[in-house]
Amino acid sequence: MRLIEIIGNEGVIPRLKARERDEVLVELLDHLISAKRVQESDREDFLMALLKRESLGATSIGNSVAIPHVKTNLVQEFVGVLGRSREGIDFLDGEAPVHLVILFLSPDRAVSGHLRLLAHIGGILNHDGYVRLLLEATTRGDLVDLVRDAERMIFGEEQGGARGDDQGDPVLA
Repeated sequence: MRLIEIIGNEGVIPRLKARERDEVLVELLDHLISAKRVQESDREDFLMALLKRESLGATSIGNSVAIPHVKTNLVQEFVGVLGRSREGIDFLDGEAPVHLVILFLSPDRAVSGHLRLLAHIGGILNHDGYVRLLLEATTRGDLVDLVRDAERMIFGEEQGGARGDDQGDPVLA
């Protein structure tokens, strides 16, 4: 499975309003709720899980990027959202502001898939030039196209449809 399949067109926020880590987590979760990707009744549980994960170590990875993520029994498939902030988000005291945030939720049982997805996203967003293109994009469509293009460059043309094993793990081509 590819990142674009997890976030989809509706899972891109070109202008985040939040300026601090906890606020951006709420904004991203609320977007997933409004897009009907997760249940509103699970909002507090998701937020607590994400905050707990951040307390173990910030998910900012440098290069203006953060990847907040958790495994949870509240989702049956991988769910994600990409948000961009031109102003920057104070994700961790003493670090440069974060401008790109990809939040994803993984099914509890998808341990190896969770780790592969994390590595996949980190690999894509580890390129300075690519991050710059994402920051300079002007529309949601441009952001979606850039994610799709990056995955094509790394993995080749998309294969027909999403694939996954019995454990809900994404199979990255």
